[in-house]
Order: sequence, then structure tokens, then C-alpha cells
Amino acid sequence: MPPFSSPHREILHGGAVRFFLDHDIPVSVRKMLQGEGHKCWTAAQAGLASEGQDDKLTVYAAAHHAVLVTLDRQFSERRRRNPIGQHIRLRCREPEAAGVLAMHLPKVLEYLDRDHVTLTVSQQGVRADSEWT
Repeated sequence: MPPFSSPHREILHGGAVRFFLDHDIPVSVRKMLQGEGHKCWTAAQAGLASEGQDDKLTVYAAAHHAVLVTLDRQFSERRRRNPIGQHIRLRCREPEAAGVLAMHLPKVLEYLDRDHVTLTVSQQGVRADSEWT
């Protein structure tokens, strides 16, 4: 269970956002987000770390009013076609993930005003990919 209990998604004090990290996200992303004042927890901490639980991760993140972050292309494609909650795909190699997200974090945060959005974040920038935008 994450350390939050708010009944709806809201920006926390100082503009902090809740981020729920898929099992493929490196620790460096969590450290970077926490260093920026955001709240983070992992699929492992939620008891959802095993492979093949993408839909459960989506439902969990939406229920806990968190932005789901992943490196998984196929998972993100499904969310693009059927956006549920807020989903970020980091389109980069794992060692670059924290740097890529940090570089574009202000733009990412702007997009998170939408209820259902799927974002792709890469070296080139941020793109809203949801078919239902």
C-alpha cells in the first residue's frame, strides 16, 4: 500500500505528484523524482512486481491516483489505445531513464492536468499519445 490515502488525484503540497513505478524502472528514476519533491513507490512495494500484471498495475495506479511510469513499449501501446488514468512510457535505455525524465519533467507535469493521458517521454521531448485525448 502506498503512503497516501487521498480519495482523489490531487497535487500534493508544493506541486508534488504521486508516481507509481513499474518493475522495469531503475532506482535512479525514483531517486530523481523524490529529489524533485514527488511521492513515489514501486510495483514491488505494492506486491505487483511479477511480469504479466500490466492491467493490474493500471488499475492499481488509477485507484491510488498515481501516474504509472514504465519502459514497456507493449504495455504503453495498450494504454495508448485505451487510456486509463495517467501513464508515462520512457522511450530510452534504462540507464538514461532518470536523465530523460528529469530533462522533460516540467512538460510532463503540464500534461498531468488531464484525467486520462498516455505520454511518451524520450530524448526528443514529450508526446501525448492517447487516442482518447
